[in-house]
Amino acid sequence: MELLAKQSIAGANERLGLSAFGTCRLFRDRFASSLDPAVTLGFVPGRVEVAGKHTDYAGGHTLVCAIDKGFLFVAGANSSGAIRIVEDSLEFDSVEFPFTASIEPPLGRWENYPMTIAKRVAANFGGDGALNGLDIAFTSDLPVGSGMSGSSALMMMCFCAIAMVNKIQERSAFKENIHNGIDLAMYLACAENGQSFRNLQGGRGVGTFGGSEDHTAILNCREGYLSLYQYAPMVFKAEGAWPSQWALVVAFSGMRAEKTREALEKYNFASKRASRAVQTYNHIYRKKLQTLSEIDMQTRGTATASWLKRLEGRKPEEKALDLPGRVRQFLMEERESTPRALEAILWRDLDAFGAAVNASHRASRRLLRNIAPEIDFLQRSAGKLGAAGATGFGAGFGGSAFAVIRTEDAVQFASAWRKEYLRRYAEREKGSAFFLSKPSSGIRIWDENGQSRFVDTLLYAPTP
Repeated sequence: MELLAKQSIAGANERLGLSAFGTCRLFRDRFASSLDPAVTLGFVPGRVEVAGKHTDYAGGHTLVCAIDKGFLFVAGANSSGAIRIVEDSLEFDSVEFPFTASIEPPLGRWENYPMTIAKRVAANFGGDGALNGLDIAFTSDLPVGSGMSGSSALMMMCFCAIAMVNKIQERSAFKENIHNGIDLAMYLACAENGQSFRNLQGGRGVGTFGGSEDHTAILNCREGYLSLYQYAPMVFKAEGAWPSQWALVVAFSGMRAEKTREALEKYNFASKRASRAVQTYNHIYRKKLQTLSEIDMQTRGTATASWLKRLEGRKPEEKALDLPGRVRQFLMEERESTPRALEAILWRDLDAFGAAVNASHRASRRLLRNIAPEIDFLQRSAGKLGAAGATGFGAGFGGSAFAVIRTEDAVQFASAWRKEYLRRYAEREKGSAFFLSKPSSGIRIWDENGQSRFVDTLLYAPTP
């Protein structure tokens, strides 16, 4: 595409499985009348949650990485005052909406995500002057509803496009409230769940009561590393280099784990159980704690068993919540699975790493109750086929699993894993996907100056 340096496009093509030329061509064909020479090409990855299931909004830790599949986009300013978005498949309908704080995003439809982030940005940063409308064309190789945080990645793609087109980092409200990559990840998480961030007022959000794990990984993770973060508040703790002798094999079950309609209620139920456990603890012990993590710090040792016993419900609706089970799952992730997985990475102990992720899966199935039969089958069959370990990941109730195995065995294993799965779930053949992946970089952009990380360009690039 003539509007971007050929060297930058070639570099993007070399790094990505998606066609940068094809995405640029889509942009040119659909938005030829409003082409701006200052367009941005960007890639927003999905993420894999290695350990730490449903712990982020409870103040816990997660071990995460970005992956090399996601959304490739081209964005440029237009003069219409609207945001126009097109995609190259039948998965996402074309959409156009005014770029204002007064729009009302529709729940249960894909455009809820871009409209929600646009509404929030207009409300938070529109005070310094009008924001330019923009055009976005994108392609994606991230399976929809796969549990690899596609919905958060989609919102972040739209934010990235808006930010680059409007130089959002130069606005006073941005400078006063967002100072580093952790701040930006927290702001984007708040934009999704509707909470306020510092002086940037919130709104409805997209309807999920989640944390900021996805946004942190997608924005801040580094290529070749797993990153350990704690949340509420967010703190970077550590990172470990992924051993080149290990392969990450990802399997999307074909059963979508979308946070819409009925699935949204299931996802929020896990969050509700954690919140209710904190409320109950505060009521019993007359405390004012905010998260399960804070409770964990106060109840280490014998006190843990005591308060878990007091959490047991007396009424049918209380028993259905199984608050002790929800807390035990959190504690197992915090005290066992996550630290053991990180330690195994640092010591290059594949068997120990596999044992840690296997234990995480079992606790999630039994206590968090978010593991669909297809995901459980993937986990069990991976072990039988020789994987050191495997687990479902993400929100659950569908989605994906990953297995870890020695690199030299990965291709053969992935093929055998797929065959075994489709032998049991033949009806999932069309929607499922099996692929090799690796820890990748957070959001990247390409322009006339070449490649850079979005967070570095937005927050740390010198002012002209």
